[in-house]
Amino acid sequence: MQNLKKTKRHRLNAILFSRGFTLIELLVVMTLLLAVGTIIGVILFSSLRGTSKTNTITAVRQNGNYAISQMVKTIRNANRFDGMSTDGINYITNCSVPTPPVPTPTSPPVVYNFIKITSVDGFQTTFICPDTSFSPSTIAAKNGGGVKVSLLDTTTVSLVSCLLTCTQASLSDAPTIGITFALKEQSGSSSLPVEKTANVSFQTSVTLRNQPR
Repeated sequence: MQNLKKTKRHRLNAILFSRGFTLIELLVVMTLLLAVGTIIGVILFSSLRGTSKTNTITAVRQNGNYAISQMVKTIRNANRFDGMSTDGINYITNCSVPTPPVPTPTSPPVVYNFIKITSVDGFQTTFICPDTSFSPSTIAAKNGGGVKVSLLDTTTVSLVSCLLTCTQASLSDAPTIGITFALKEQSGSSSLPVEKTANVSFQTSVTLRNQPR
C-alpha cells in the first residue's frame, strides 16, 4: 500500500515538473518583456519630448509677440519721431532717400539699431534692437532717465538677430518703421533633451500716425 502511494506521488511530481517552464522559455519571455518595455519607454519619452518642444516654441512666440506688440503700439501712437540711429548717439529724422535713375538698382534700406520717439505725455522712449549691454543681448526699451527694461525673458529665449529700418516717401510723410528679429530657445531652459529649436522670425512694419517734427 505504501509503495503504491509512493508511486502515485512520484508520478504526480513528475507531471508537475514536466509542466514547468524550461530555461529557454523563460529567456524568451524575458526578451519579449524587455522589448515591450523598451517600446513603451520610447513612446513615453517621445511624447514628453514633443510636449516640451511645443512648450518651448510657445514660449518663444509669446516673447516675440509681446516685444513686437509693445514696440508697434508705442511707435504708432508717438507724438514725435526723434529719429533713428546706428550708434545711439547720432540720430536722423529724415528717412527719405532720393529715387535713383532708372538704370541704377534700388539700394537696400539702411539698417538701424535705435529708434527714439516721444509720447503724447512727453515721455521719451528709445528702443534698442539689439541691446548688447544685457547678457545675453535682448530687445530693450529705455526711458528718458536712462532706465532700460528688457522686452524679452532671456531666461527662456535668446535673441538671434535684430534690426530696424526706416522708409519715408517724402519729408511731408510719416516714416514707416520696419522691425525684424529672430528668437530661439535659450540653451538649458528645457528640462528634457530636445532637438535644437529652429529660429522663429518676427517681422512687421508700423507707420507713425503723427507727422515728424
